[in-house]
This record gives sequence, structure tokens and C-alpha cells, in this order.
Amino acid sequence: MSLREVLDRFLKDEEDIIYIKNINPDEFKENEIPLGTTVIMEVKGRRRLMDLGLLSIIYNKCNGIKFVKDYLNLNYSLEDIHKKYKVYTELEYFSLYCPPLHIDGDFSEVAVKLKAYILSRENC
Repeated sequence: MSLREVLDRFLKDEEDIIYIKNINPDEFKENEIPLGTTVIMEVKGRRRLMDLGLLSIIYNKCNGIKFVKDYLNLNYSLEDIHKKYKVYTELEYFSLYCPPLHIDGDFSEVAVKLKAYILSRENC
């Protein structure tokens, strides 16, 4: 399923959670995805809940292309992701590695607090 098809299902059909098998990460540079576009990717019994809007921000504005490709590759467990990037989720990656971006007031506040938590967790 293409990223455009996922977005159409989310916006037009108002599906709150969409199950997908794969997404080509390079499609993020062609599509602007609203924050909160939630999908569950499932491959070979492994499932990962992800926000495609946040992944598109990471891909396009945070120099996080490699992270997005790895995160979308369910051959990597979340432990593998953590070993490589010191984060478990796309929100953690955004909080830790992206420059301050004002996306939404509440979202920005969560990102700042989450960054402090991640730094304390990783220094333990």
C-alpha cells in the first residue's frame, strides 16, 4: 500500500487505525502527512504502532532518513532500534534528535519533557 493510499484511507474514510504490511520510506519526501496519522505495521507476527506524520517530520526536517528506514523495517526489533539510536519510538527520536520545531504547543512541551526523561534513562 502506498503512503498516499494510507493517507486517503485515514482522511477520506476516517479510519482511525490502519493496518499495513509495508511502506516505502522514500515516499515521505513526496507527501505531507498530518501528525496523528496512526498505522499498525504487521510483518511476520511483529507489530509496530507508528505515527506516519511524525515519521514524515523526522524524515524531512530532522535528518532522520536512516532512522525512518530502520524503524519501518520490522526485521529490526525495538531493542535493535534502541541499541542503535538510544530510543524506542519515533516520538523519542524526535524529542532527542530533532532541532526545536514548533509543531503544536502541547506536542512541543511533551517533546521537551520526554527528552529530559530519555537523557536520564540512558545515563543510569
